[in-house]
Amino acid sequence: MITTPVRSAAARNDWRSLDPRPLGSPAHTPVSVSVVVPAHGCQPELDLTLAALAAQSHPASLIGVVVVDDRSEPPLTLPDLRPENTELVRVEGGGHGSGRARDIGARHAEGDVVLFLDADIIADHHHLEAHARWHEITDDAVVLGFRDFVDVTGVTPAATHDAVGRDTMASLVDGREREPHSWIEQLLEKTDDLLHDREDLWRAVVGASVSTRRDFYQEVGGFAHFPRRGIVDTEFGYRCFTGGGLIVPERHARSLHQGQRSFATRGPEIAQRRAPLIANHIANPRYRTPIGGRQWAVPYVHVIVPPSTAPFMTARYTVDDILANDHDDLTVSVVVDPDGDDADLYADYWQADGRVRLVEQAPASGFPSPATMIVPVGARLTSTAVGSLLDRLRTWRQGLLSISVTGVDAPLEMWATRALSRVRRADPAAERPVRETARELFGETWVAGSDHGVGTRSGASDRHFKDGRFHAGR
Repeated sequence: MITTPVRSAAARNDWRSLDPRPLGSPAHTPVSVSVVVPAHGCQPELDLTLAALAAQSHPASLIGVVVVDDRSEPPLTLPDLRPENTELVRVEGGGHGSGRARDIGARHAEGDVVLFLDADIIADHHHLEAHARWHEITDDAVVLGFRDFVDVTGVTPAATHDAVGRDTMASLVDGREREPHSWIEQLLEKTDDLLHDREDLWRAVVGASVSTRRDFYQEVGGFAHFPRRGIVDTEFGYRCFTGGGLIVPERHARSLHQGQRSFATRGPEIAQRRAPLIANHIANPRYRTPIGGRQWAVPYVHVIVPPSTAPFMTARYTVDDILANDHDDLTVSVVVDPDGDDADLYADYWQADGRVRLVEQAPASGFPSPATMIVPVGARLTSTAVGSLLDRLRTWRQGLLSISVTGVDAPLEMWATRALSRVRRADPAAERPVRETARELFGETWVAGSDHGVGTRSGASDRHFKDGRFHAGR
């Protein structure tokens, strides 16, 4: 863990290493919370949700609510029983969807923290405070609230406000059957409450109650405006995790969900219809068909080739080796000086290749690809090199794999993008070497390039020219 006088950066997903204040104790660094509530045709449910938000332990002066009416007919209205600072935003045109509505609400939010709460959620007395206390101590937190599904027939806004204010929310549904979010609980049990270091912890993110700092939300791009149900939460969680987010299951952020979850009754249909979109935008083998030559909206590996003074042909061999790899779910950003002598050659050769981007400045990371690979010009890679290094990285014993290559000035680097993202956020002024911070937060392993098909003499692209028919141009 790295700690400054105010903020902390945890190692891996070890949220238990942080020490938020006890609920009810004063905050040393209070944060304001903007609650974004997307809503579509659910006035009675919204009334209960707002009544509960008006009875929170978090200071009322630090709470703002943005209700996003997602084309309801008739339009939604704000009830009298609501937090004082509540705004109603009406979305018009373009269809409706929770991701779009949440994102519009977040763009209206002004708080230090944005907390997304569904319009059929009754939040308990400490719900907002339980979220906020993590954001008081770290920039990386993606805090998850919990909910039980229960019938709330006959429950009134006044009774809700009274029970939540007295911290007796459970009394609203005494004697009624309550169902936990079972698949979330199963995932938490398998991962020791998300402490196991694996690449799919983002699956736990559900938009019914999730919060981040507003700056972090903007950094990872916010909720996508997908038209499909059942993907926006998962895809947002994927980008939060890949962007270095620390996913925190906050069991003190309790709530009641009004009625049964729709996925429980229409799960197979929703899963089938979301599969094509989720495969394109979530770079994870569980969603993708292992076929060569396929290009996805978000590739698994983003390779960055830093600027070099080497001749164009040297760069060409390096980049073509990468493109010729058996693991071809990748994109390559080649940094080119537009005023360099060979700049036109780069454009002539790669401008039509959909997997190559010619850029003037190296991206900070390969986000949203989960793996970022930095390959200096002059390195040569065999056809199995990228896959071999990925296999080593995906043991998740380290966040940075450094590859030494004799004859190349700088090592190759294979990063877990989430590690690189959090490292840069932990030290934005670059007061410490990036490698040192990475070693502390995620671990670093050095390997020999020769053990993984990386060297300087030959590479994957050579195999096409063994018959001598290739000519550099004449």
